[in-house]
Amino acid sequence: MINKENKALMLQAWLKLIRAYLVSFAASLAVGYILIEWFQLDPQKLFEITTKRLAVAGSIFEKGMKFGIDPGILLFIWNSLGALATISFIYTASLINPRNITQFPRGLRKSLVGKSRMKALCFLPGCAKIEEEPVRRLYVWLMVPLLGIILLGAECGFIVSTATHLFGSYLIGIMSLGPHGIIEIPVISLAGAITFSGHLLVKDAAGNNPANDVFDFVQTYRNKLPIRTIALFVILCLLIAGFIEAHITHKMVDFFT
Repeated sequence: MINKENKALMLQAWLKLIRAYLVSFAASLAVGYILIEWFQLDPQKLFEITTKRLAVAGSIFEKGMKFGIDPGILLFIWNSLGALATISFIYTASLINPRNITQFPRGLRKSLVGKSRMKALCFLPGCAKIEEEPVRRLYVWLMVPLLGIILLGAECGFIVSTATHLFGSYLIGIMSLGPHGIIEIPVISLAGAITFSGHLLVKDAAGNNPANDVFDFVQTYRNKLPIRTIALFVILCLLIAGFIEAHITHKMVDFFT
């Protein structure tokens, strides 16, 4: 069972990720509107730039559908792999621990641990205050879900702003994300909260504890989380979201356009 402190940390991380998504979405929606209305940027061109990452998935989906695989299953697999990859960061954080540098894979551990101060990391919020380099790298490693959800929010905001201008309706823009997004975004944020809550733990512990203790805190915290249960719940919800996106969202958009 997860204790109250860990549950509170998970909830805090989850809410922060959802808030980051909403802020990023709103900001990119406004920027998209300004680029199109004020700077006369072609909505189609902006849409293509925004969905470049999704175009890679699109080509994979096309190949899968040629083999008769349901698009809902393909969307489910794509989103599940992303969610599981996000969760994996709390496990792979041990690769940065200097105490484990002689363990397998030794070369990878050496490259991740490093010895010199990475100046690029100091530009990220909170990094400059951390003195020990291994802790700074751990702090950034566990920040990945936040950076990912901000990117996702920006993508979605631009998609809605461009779709609105292409089809002449905000309703269609929102509808292209709404039905499945209501499930997808909170669930992806829940998967990210497993790792990002570790980031919040490091943020609190970094100033008053040596590096070895901080790494131990993260490992102990990870071991106490019901990660398998959360992962199964996330996968189940993403399965539902995948079928909604493939068979309901697209039909709704087609109907109104």
